[in-house]
Amino acid sequence: MQVIASHRTIAPSRAALASKPVRSLRRASGSVARRSADRVILSTRAMAEEGAADDDFESRLGALRGKRSKRSAEDVAAKTAVKDAEPVKKATPSGQRRKGVADFTTVGSVEEPAGANWGSETVVYEGPPARGEIIANVAMSWSVVWLPLTISAIGRGLWVNYRITDKRVSVLSTSPLRTERIDVPLKEITDVIAIGRGVGLWGDMVITLKNGEKVELRSMPDFKDIEKHIKSNMGTADPELAKL
Repeated sequence: MQVIASHRTIAPSRAALASKPVRSLRRASGSVARRSADRVILSTRAMAEEGAADDDFESRLGALRGKRSKRSAEDVAAKTAVKDAEPVKKATPSGQRRKGVADFTTVGSVEEPAGANWGSETVVYEGPPARGEIIANVAMSWSVVWLPLTISAIGRGLWVNYRITDKRVSVLSTSPLRTERIDVPLKEITDVIAIGRGVGLWGDMVITLKNGEKVELRSMPDFKDIEKHIKSNMGTADPELAKL
């Protein structure tokens, strides 16, 4: 007798088939929810850290501003103290002006200006520039470069005269191009510089007036003695009137 075993294929029920997609969907939604929650947590942490960093930055900025304001207040106080400590300058009298070379110059004549009253004077030197300058320049006149200096030296020897007294320094010029005389009071001189020329036999001098202008005396004989005389009788600089 032959037994035939029958194999029955059991098909899954509809309920089982329907439950599988539901479970997969639940798992997917759960993973999505967890990911969303993780993202929310990370973003919350990032925002918190950013807020803390901003607070720290604001606090540092506020402290820095406080230091700057404190320093500025201290600087203002220091400047105010310095200004208070400075002596108050005296006001310059209105209409007062320093005299310059133009005020002591007479153009067109070498005679004593009308109305000038110098009183009695002691003459320290009166005469032309040193003749040695003319001799030295003529000896060097063979050079074309030296020729203008030779002409200038001859012109000074012919037309310029100096007169130094105990009250003034006078320069008289009778040049055909310009005739004039300059009379500078010694009290209007604040500085004098002399430089030796011709192996020290004569020298060039520059005197400075109170207003800063200068007068040159070229090839002055006995320049050292004249320099000492001017320094012993000259005036003093006045800083209050230097700007006038």
